[in-house]
Amino acid sequence: MKIVYQGAPLSYSHKALEKIDGEKAGLATFRDVYEAVSSGKADLGLLPIENALIGTIYETIDLLAEGDLKIVGELTTKVDHCLMALSGAKIQKVISHPKALEQCTNFIKEHPEWEIVPYYDTAGAAIAASKDPSLAALAPEGAAQEYGLEIVQKNMQDHEQNYTRFFLISKTAAEGRKKTLCFTLEHKPGSLAAMLAKFAESNLTHIVSRPILGKPFEYLFYVDLEGPIPNINAKHLGSYETISHWRD
Repeated sequence: MKIVYQGAPLSYSHKALEKIDGEKAGLATFRDVYEAVSSGKADLGLLPIENALIGTIYETIDLLAEGDLKIVGELTTKVDHCLMALSGAKIQKVISHPKALEQCTNFIKEHPEWEIVPYYDTAGAAIAASKDPSLAALAPEGAAQEYGLEIVQKNMQDHEQNYTRFFLISKTAAEGRKKTLCFTLEHKPGSLAAMLAKFAESNLTHIVSRPILGKPFEYLFYVDLEGPIPNINAKHLGSYETISHWRD
């Protein structure tokens, strides 16, 4: 079984797959992951859906809503960002994935002397920093040893309770107690309230709205739930179980 994820080896996505068997390959973007599974080049893909500090990863929702792949599993992993650089580095820039940078805003504010530059991946940032003494990376601790860097400071995130939830996606559907749906509504007063009332017997654990292209200020709604699915006109994005969830 081949599993693809976004990033380089020892990124957080790679870490999330530690307890999943299979051949693993990192790709550059979330869309690359989605398309590798959709085309049959990979059996499973891993995409982040939500972070405890910055909330929903909207690109993943948009990919799921526009395509036909199904969510078949959920994983959660702890996220601890470390600042790392070459020994003796004269740091001028700090690089990392944009979502990692968002999780470390307090640290960034404390260092206006450094240029903050978004990069495609956390572990990829560590690789770049291993080749340039002017760079430092925000990346997982394991990336420092792997890529020959020294850890300048640990736990750079704004709050220590920092976790990212991921979805495993596949062309083949699965069964589980958790479900994900997306739906649109008539653009009129009370339509959302009436829809939510239909979920009264379910536990809605995540609800997000996304703009519909070409229809200004109209939205697609995305929900995760536990319990029965009401009889509504919705796209079923998957039924799944929590495959792996750990807190250290």
